[in-house]
Amino acid sequence: MGLGASNLAQFRSVCEVGGKVVGVPHNAEKVLVVDPGTGQASSIDLPFSIAASKKNKFASVCRVNGKAVVVPYNSEKVLVVDPETRKASAIDLPASIDAKKDYKFVSVCSIDGKAVAVPWNAEKILVVDPAAGQASAIDLPAGVDERKELKFLSAINVNGKVLAVPYNAEKILLVDPVAKQATAIDLPEGVAASTAWKFGSVCDVNGLAVAAPCDAEKILVVDPATSQASAIELPEGIDAKKDYKFVSVCAVNGKAVAVQYNAEKSLVVDPATGSASAIDHPADIDATRTFKFGSVCDVNGKAVAVPWNAEKVLVIDPAGGQASTIDLPAGIDARKGTKFLSESVCNVNGEALAVPYNAEKILKVDPATGQASTIDLPNLKGRNLNLSLHSDVHRKPEFTDLVASVLSYWIYTDEPEPPRMEHAAMEVHKVIQPGELGSAVKIATVTAELPSEKVLYVVSKGTSYILDFLNWNLELDHAATQDRDFFVHRGAIGVVQNAQFWNESTFLERLRAAKEQGVQKLVFTGHSLGGMHAAVLLYTFWKKMTSPPPASEASDVRALLGSVDVRCTTFGAPMVFGGSSQQAKDFQAFARVHAVNYIHANDPCPRAWGALDLRRFVEVAAKNVQNGLVDELGCIVGGVASRVVAEAARQVLKRPDFHLVEDFARKYAHFVQLKVLSPQNPESQFFAWKDFKLTPECLKDHSVQTYVNQLFNAFDDTRPACHVHSQPFEEVETSESPLARARMAYA
Repeated sequence: MGLGASNLAQFRSVCEVGGKVVGVPHNAEKVLVVDPGTGQASSIDLPFSIAASKKNKFASVCRVNGKAVVVPYNSEKVLVVDPETRKASAIDLPASIDAKKDYKFVSVCSIDGKAVAVPWNAEKILVVDPAAGQASAIDLPAGVDERKELKFLSAINVNGKVLAVPYNAEKILLVDPVAKQATAIDLPEGVAASTAWKFGSVCDVNGLAVAAPCDAEKILVVDPATSQASAIELPEGIDAKKDYKFVSVCAVNGKAVAVQYNAEKSLVVDPATGSASAIDHPADIDATRTFKFGSVCDVNGKAVAVPWNAEKVLVIDPAGGQASTIDLPAGIDARKGTKFLSESVCNVNGEALAVPYNAEKILKVDPATGQASTIDLPNLKGRNLNLSLHSDVHRKPEFTDLVASVLSYWIYTDEPEPPRMEHAAMEVHKVIQPGELGSAVKIATVTAELPSEKVLYVVSKGTSYILDFLNWNLELDHAATQDRDFFVHRGAIGVVQNAQFWNESTFLERLRAAKEQGVQKLVFTGHSLGGMHAAVLLYTFWKKMTSPPPASEASDVRALLGSVDVRCTTFGAPMVFGGSSQQAKDFQAFARVHAVNYIHANDPCPRAWGALDLRRFVEVAAKNVQNGLVDELGCIVGGVASRVVAEAARQVLKRPDFHLVEDFARKYAHFVQLKVLSPQNPESQFFAWKDFKLTPECLKDHSVQTYVNQLFNAFDDTRPACHVHSQPFEEVETSESPLARARMAYA
């Protein structure tokens, strides 16, 4: 599930970072980013190491030097989000904090470039340094029982120290992250330490911490400079005996304003004079309704509270002692409960913006005009990679292909590590980014320790831009083969040659090291155009093994390459080769044993180039974007991209030499083994790879995420049905295997 409006308990906390609002997922599966200036919302994927499907992941966030730092509630790692670069990363908890414990932290604040979180159920204080990517712990002081649950619900930065007011703890907590020390402050007379759920929210008012009572019977004021605490009586009109009186407070022009949760009235506190007053709710607020307002913030001298169970927005003017309401806009059901939770609203450029807990939309409130509006949640699905296995496929040869599919997905992302897989321990050795070593594409080398073998994968990134298909160079390259009747796709061979892949000692050293560690198999892999690069690498390997070595080549290179079982596993890859010479037949015979290209249902890309109408394909590719079809990595979005692709398609089709491009396309063929992924059972109906429908929706079948999920479905009987249709191929005349001769020569 992604960010659908039906997702209960979606977001529980929010902060402003660089003019944008970052909402952290409680049960939602992505980070929410809202740009109030444009009225648009988007999402950022969680890092692979954070389980998106986990419930109650995060409950609190703060801004630290242009990033949002999110501390774990039920998640096992800290989350750091940069809304400017749209990247999210994870930081491990320190060893002394139990990552498996539920409900660890619900409050965090920023101080001196670090995020400091006080424990809810955790047993220590957490300090996160997002710049260093590290986290550390500080022990709780004497007087604070680390074993007690629900210790601190709210903390703030007051003059360089973190002050947390007790919810179920028995003392006030003061943390100095620079000195890495924490001290306890006794509660004042009149505030019973034994009372549960004492204070739910605190704010800084001119260097004093002011906490509004939840179940406590008095207001708490703490001076962290002197470590002294005092109490202020609740004003007339607010029943001190009532439970859950206030859970949200904010500072407004030197006063603390708390909005009623279960209390009868709103509360205004002046800590300088030690006085408090009550403000009546407007007539259109139902005073008998429980749990009315869960979150409040200051907007230009007024406190704006968003409704939890109330049916309207509340605006309080503490200077005038007045309160008013603003109707919820169309699109937010006022009757629904649990709409917006505590810490879910913040001030951005003079407006209050709240992210939904159970509401259907994002809420934006302008107290100056008395108007409220909504922003739609992004209608995006999460990664939805289901990598769980309930079969023994990890003991079968096909497991190597499953790992290849996951790596082919991972190479598209900015994640430093691949997703975790059962039965596969992976180590990333090198990631070559575009521009490095002459490479125009991203290439990575990864070793995977599988139950039956160790495998070195070379992963090539494909494309998620339709424009790359429209502009791709289809010319036939005979120079690489030195064969007038055998050619390679010029665009693909050019990318690999420019990468100087085989001339780089780094890869050969990696292969030598892998061999010493027990690696026996080398797999080239990739999705889409990345699969074409993988196929070219396979040909380059075969060519090097079957051709006389150049004088400059080290004597052990052939022996090294010949000592591994080489494979090529690709997903949705277009055709790369063509021709019928003896060299073509020899390589085709080798490739059909050592390489496989998976084709998902109606994916048109692996039918390119020789098995589809190229003109129609260009038209369909453009139509996909115009219809709003984007890949799961979000590389084509919005009307501008749609117009660009449509124009690119028109320019391609208007080329005077387009008939030559079509002629080139017809000469291509698949040289590798083909396997079609389809829900149709091969025992009842065979799915031939050339039988497909070229429709405006067919590129959905090209998604690399879909390939991963369908491949896992195919090899696990407990998952939705998907079948593998192995395609027959014509026998070709071959000479005795040159690769076999080469291996014998260097054995």
